Amino acid sequence: MCRWPFITLLFSHSLYAADTAQKQLGVNVSPLGADSLLSTVGGLLLVLGIIIGGAWLFKRYAQMPMGGKGMVRVVGGASVGTRERVIVVEVDNQRLLLGVAPGQVRTLHILQGSGQGFQNYLDNEKGSGQERKQ
Repeated sequence: MCRWPFITLLFSHSLYAADTAQKQLGVNVSPLGADSLLSTVGGLLLVLGIIIGGAWLFKRYAQMPMGGKGMVRVVGGASVGTRERVIVVEVDNQRLLLGVAPGQVRTLHILQGSGQGFQNYLDNEKGSGQERKQ
């Protein structure tokens, strides 16, 4: 059994009474009057201002690191393919050369201290590579 007819009958009397009261007072309120239009536009501008302000705050403060300085620091990297990269990561004064590809990360070499050891390693590998070609 449908309840909608009963609900409309319940509220129809109060709607009829409000309509007759307005007619007796001679008040004809237009739903598109200047008052309601200004209030609607003002509310819309307030909501848009809140949204734009929230987006600005998020953009400004989202880049700040949470919880201080991390233990892992990316020193540098280079792309070696379309989806493959080689990066140098520093953890506890120890540098790791990592190969990064989709779905996997591999340790290629472990270096101690600063970047000088890495430069020496590259120079040694470059020299040994030339000796192999000869």
